Amino acid sequence: MSVLSNEVRTVRTDKGITPTGLSIPSINLTTNVISVGLLSDGSMEVPKNVMEVGWYKLGAKPGQAGNVVLAGHVDDYLGPGIFINLHEVSISDEIIITGEDQTVTYRVVKIEKYPYNDGPIEEVFGFTSEKRLHLITCTGVYNPFKRTHEERLVVTAIAQ
Repeated sequence: MSVLSNEVRTVRTDKGITPTGLSIPSINLTTNVISVGLLSDGSMEVPKNVMEVGWYKLGAKPGQAGNVVLAGHVDDYLGPGIFINLHEVSISDEIIITGEDQTVTYRVVKIEKYPYNDGPIEEVFGFTSEKRLHLITCTGVYNPFKRTHEERLVVTAIAQ
């Protein structure tokens, strides 16, 4: 049997989109998305502005197989942040990510809260062959000594 043939095979590589916008119709949220990377301690950078959502540019792009991670603030000392109502999403809600000229639609499949230092790091940032989206924000009681909330809310969705 020969490994060479006259048959032409096409390999499809999904390049994904660079996200510029996020919409969650069920909670009336529409916002821009900025790119973020890593902090010097190895943790994911989050937007400085509480009304911005950050896309972890070292992970997958929307539309690609892999974990797409977006983070935003629930609030700060001045008031509500962009993800103040993220806790109101439900299973099967749509999340729409827009790029320059494309959109990718996801459906919520899981909503979980985790202790601040005990989140599912491998599940959120590790390898997956699924086209998965994770939205992350703070939740729970604010601890003024640690200057953060005690829990993280992670909304997981799968591309449609």
